[in-house]
Order: sequence, then C-alpha cells, then structure tokens
Amino acid sequence: MLQKLSYFNLFVAILYMVVYLKSGSLTSTSGILAIVVLNWLALRSFQLADYRWKIWFYPFALWAIYYAGLLVYGLVNVIVPAIEYSFMSNDNLIYVTLTAVLVAGVLWHAVAYFLKNLKTQSS
Repeated sequence: MLQKLSYFNLFVAILYMVVYLKSGSLTSTSGILAIVVLNWLALRSFQLADYRWKIWFYPFALWAIYYAGLLVYGLVNVIVPAIEYSFMSNDNLIYVTLTAVLVAGVLWHAVAYFLKNLKTQSS
C-alpha cells in the first residue's frame, strides 16, 4: 500500500508542479522537491527491503509536512472567500481539489511510513 501511495504522491506532486507552480518561489519549489525526494526515498527503501529511516529522511519529511501546512493555509484562503461570496470558479475548484488530494496524500504517507518505521525498529 505504501509503495502505491508513493507512486501516487509522485504523480500528484509532478501534476501540481506542472499545473500550478508558475512563479516558482523558493518555498514552493523546495516543498515539491521535498515531497518528490521523500517518496523516492520511500520507494528506494521498498526496493532494498530496509524500512529504517536514515538521517536524511527526517528533514525531507519535516519539510514536506511544513509545505503541506502551507498548502492548507492557501486552501483556507481560497475556500473562505468562496463561501463568503457564494461563488467558486472552475479554476478554483480544480485547484482546491488537486491541493486537497496532494495534502492528504503527503500527510497520509508521512504518518503511515513513520509508523511502519517505528514498527520495524521495535522488532
């Protein structure tokens, strides 16, 4: 399941980058990069059958979670005015949907992989 989730997150992160990352600020570019690297590290650990987190997993996981938090903040700033004015364009709806899927996938992956890491270390 985690391997499929890693592939899914890679696909959604690249799709998000292609569709919505036009300005490319340092935070957004490094956030997408952290998501891609974290999922690549997870896929690599599946190939090696070694689920123990190394030292470089933690910074990428923390940055990916931080970036997911920034995306949630952006979602709130889009959804609240849409509710206030009772209007949401198709572009906003696609942005909200894609961002919500990306955030849910990143958070689910980080928590599930961290729990698998804890289970592996306790064994």
